Amino acid sequence: MPHFLGVDVGGTNTRLMLMDSQQNFRGYQKTPTQSWAGQTDPLQGLENLITAYLQEQDPHHQVAQVMLGLPGVLSRDRQTVLSLPFISALDNQPVAAMLLQRLHLPVAMDKDVNHLMWWDLTRHSALPDVAVGLYLGTGLGNSLWINGDFYHGAHGGAGELGHIPLAGNPLLCPCGKTGCVETLTSGNWLTGWARQHAPQTPFADLFVRHAGHVDLTEFVARLARTVASEMNILDPEYLVLGGGVLAMENFPLVELEQQLRSHLRSPYPANGLTIHFSAVTDETGCRGACLAAQRVFPSQPALAAGTFSFRREA
Repeated sequence: MPHFLGVDVGGTNTRLMLMDSQQNFRGYQKTPTQSWAGQTDPLQGLENLITAYLQEQDPHHQVAQVMLGLPGVLSRDRQTVLSLPFISALDNQPVAAMLLQRLHLPVAMDKDVNHLMWWDLTRHSALPDVAVGLYLGTGLGNSLWINGDFYHGAHGGAGELGHIPLAGNPLLCPCGKTGCVETLTSGNWLTGWARQHAPQTPFADLFVRHAGHVDLTEFVARLARTVASEMNILDPEYLVLGGGVLAMENFPLVELEQQLRSHLRSPYPANGLTIHFSAVTDETGCRGACLAAQRVFPSQPALAAGTFSFRREA
């Protein structure tokens, strides 16, 4: 029975999980990303991580496809990393092909947020024609599903909503630009605000104790305006809102939806938009990556003719 390996690379942690062809999941593992990305050769570190994981879980299982989820900009064909700010050594590298040669396994990759979105989309009986996902975690992840498939843009850089310029914002973004909305609308910003204004409050309780603070109400309003802008451009039938920030206790989801809808153009998208709040968990990214691996596997006939057994050459 073929298995699929999902690898969800985050700025803090990397998560791995296996799935069989019947979509049964097992072997969830989380490890600090810097444990491999901080090495002199990050690609070698990632290879070693995957190798050790498969050996530990069961070296006799057959792996049909590996899928990487990366929080950066990838080429349109999803073969090359164009920009990965926290692992810049992988920039402009054909990571998928290089890992294939090292692991002797077919490797595909996509933006990590598309794997979150794919998980959410497949929870429903029918796929929409046009949908958008916004996942607010450390950064602002944006997934575009247009005409029944993920939309990557002409060069691979579509869906970077967090990097639209915000007037009057002087903050420097890790992407190298100044004024990106993500610098004021993300978990990173919240962490910095909490450190300065609420140092005695556990971060998880930030909206429990301080939801009425003017800075946090403006944070929600800023997020609503940002998302509504994309809704008015794309006119989707379906919007998924998720991520760790929105899952925080007492986060004002009702207010967020109300403000977002107040900015929508009538009659559409105002009257045709369904908003779904995602129940993202720690495992969602790698589960979505497993499903994405299964989805792309049949589209690779040269590889799909047989299942690859995991092996490690000396």
